[in-house]
Amino acid sequence: MRKITLLITTLIVTASVAAQSTESNPESYQAYLTGDQTSAKQRWKNVVSAAQEAFDKDPKNEELQFNLALTQFGLLSSTMRSQDEDFFDDYLDATVENLEAIKTVHVTEAKALLASVYGLQLAYSPWKGMFLGPKSSNLMEKALKENPSSPLIWKLYGNSKYHTPEAYGGSVDEAIRAYEKAIALYEIDPAKKQNNWFYIDAMAFLGQAYTRKEQASKAIVVYEKAIEVEPSFNWIKYSLLPVAKKKVQQ
Repeated sequence: MRKITLLITTLIVTASVAAQSTESNPESYQAYLTGDQTSAKQRWKNVVSAAQEAFDKDPKNEELQFNLALTQFGLLSSTMRSQDEDFFDDYLDATVENLEAIKTVHVTEAKALLASVYGLQLAYSPWKGMFLGPKSSNLMEKALKENPSSPLIWKLYGNSKYHTPEAYGGSVDEAIRAYEKAIALYEIDPAKKQNNWFYIDAMAFLGQAYTRKEQASKAIVVYEKAIEVEPSFNWIKYSLLPVAKKKVQQ
């Protein structure tokens, strides 16, 4: 009886860890939606701190390590809004270290996240482009080739193509295709959409990509869908959507 009880307990703990290791994270989701930069910064710090604490209790658990890396990546991405390079630098090395250490679970997603971290570094230090640019691109392409069914990888690939200058391999058309693919894959499983900032961020950037290609009417459709999914998505509601509507009226 004791062995059976221990087995059941182990299974419950394992299932709980797996559930917490997805992109669906209510705390990260709310941090992403927070408009006030000071509040958002504190929220992200709290999210990372909680994930770090969980991993510290079980440092051989790569599920928890990947979950930590996801929160760290969210924090690093959030600095783009405020251009807070010091905040970015505070967490950069630990994020890279975690992603490089992942060898058994979520390996391809870890590669794509690492490629994206290199991309974020370039936003602050363009002079590193000769080294980090190819490194990021090669790693992202490899991740996508190894796991073409991952919505997260498609989303990050879209970001890479959207933000990279065309002369260095960027393509808004490729970004649109990637974002559309990511959204479609997320929507296959409703659980992957819930409290997932990567999903709604993909819609925000798909709309921007449409707008850059002079397809503002398509952008409006995507933006309105995003607001239906998340009514408090103020970035779209009060910034991106009005711009798209103005372009349609011109």
